[in-house]
Amino acid sequence: MLLDAVVIGSGIGGLACAGALSARGRRVVVLEQSASPGGYLASFRRDGFVFDAAVDCVAGLDPDGLITWLLRSLGVELELGLVRLDPIRYSRYPGLEVSVDADMQMYIERLSALFPSERQGILSHFRRMETIYSDVERELQSVREGGGGKAFPSSFARYGDATYSDLLREDIADRRLAAILSDRCPFLGISPHRVSAIRLTTLVMSYFRSGAYRPVGGHQRLADALVKGIRGKGGTFLPGRAARRILVERGRCVGVETEDGERFHARHVVSNADPHETFSRLLAGAPLEATSTRYDNRRLSPSFFILYLGVKEGFSIPGSASSIGSFESYDLDSLLDRYVPFRDSVALGITIPTRDDASLAPPGHHVVLVHELVPQGFAGDWKGRSEILAGKVMAMAERVLPGLTRNVVHSVAATPATLERYTRNRGGAAFGWEHTPGFHKTAMDIPNLHMTGHWGEVGGGVLASAYTGVRAAFRIVEADR
Repeated sequence: MLLDAVVIGSGIGGLACAGALSARGRRVVVLEQSASPGGYLASFRRDGFVFDAAVDCVAGLDPDGLITWLLRSLGVELELGLVRLDPIRYSRYPGLEVSVDADMQMYIERLSALFPSERQGILSHFRRMETIYSDVERELQSVREGGGGKAFPSSFARYGDATYSDLLREDIADRRLAAILSDRCPFLGISPHRVSAIRLTTLVMSYFRSGAYRPVGGHQRLADALVKGIRGKGGTFLPGRAARRILVERGRCVGVETEDGERFHARHVVSNADPHETFSRLLAGAPLEATSTRYDNRRLSPSFFILYLGVKEGFSIPGSASSIGSFESYDLDSLLDRYVPFRDSVALGITIPTRDDASLAPPGHHVVLVHELVPQGFAGDWKGRSEILAGKVMAMAERVLPGLTRNVVHSVAATPATLERYTRNRGGAAFGWEHTPGFHKTAMDIPNLHMTGHWGEVGGGVLASAYTGVRAAFRIVEADR
């Protein structure tokens, strides 16, 4: 049987593409190397604790959100119970701690009370971000209708080459306030003076406008719901079926061969793998003219060392948020540009999802995830030093959560090598390419090969990756008309 599309990889980009196609009656097969779907959305269970592998929270799950629309189109919207985070985050700086309210106006009032002389600048800054995100929302809406990417929004033209520091300088004078407004930079792994103004604005505003959500029971539930919907619409999901190569004839993809030798023939091939995996391995040996691509000499985004902890109650947790950002300085440019992991500091991210979802742990216990940023190129023998590094990260977390160490009952760590092994993202890159300004695109000469996921031109994050998948699906539908 000739398929309409075969999708390599079941990260959110691949699942969104397969879901949008299946909902429209297309014949789709999704190939996944792992035993379960999701990529970075995956969760795992140990000793009664459920740990989300890499994702903190998700936008696009509000009633009008893109991901909700996708779930609804597959008939599985009611599969998910949701928790909306409020506050979204709790950020610690030297001498100052700030909660990020889910309601943007409340957050503006909170910041204005802390920095009364900056009130007009704060209002102006959020108006600029609202303008940018309104253009993003129009793109999210248009892609559902089979459009997307046809018009270039005016705010993208104005701020496309701007950094977030550039955007801040238009309205904000106080360096401490600028640092507080940059507290989501670690979510993208680079400093305010290097990160794209549009990418960071999209991240920040998506949580205000769409909401920051977690599926009850862990992010795996979202991936599982999408697979159920794909299967319910006649699509096929095949776990444990790694792709060996993409088949190319006369300059077009004709299917995919798996590691066990089975071939799936299709009109279109969708790769949710990274560009290096796609072009250097899966297309190795294909005709040269069919594999010309460029990576713009771009840098990979950072990765993380993640400590997954099951902890008895009895340790101190600051604030009321389940997501905590700790910074040892207001100079985030210096901190993030020259970040040295595993040193004695309190600069790290912590998630305690059981503050909002008690089902993730046995009674009287919490799940604690500690994220240590690891820049690409950081040299380390992960296998030989993982236990030592976990001890260092634990000591750092103890300074934010006093009493943590003595209450730990379960501990496991993931290194950048772990993330690479499970997802095949090169270097364990957490967000695809670095999120620097500009609109970068992977150029290729194969008309029916489609790329989805966080390596695309719209960047990383669950909502952005889902957008790439839906957009690819409608390109396929349009091409086959």
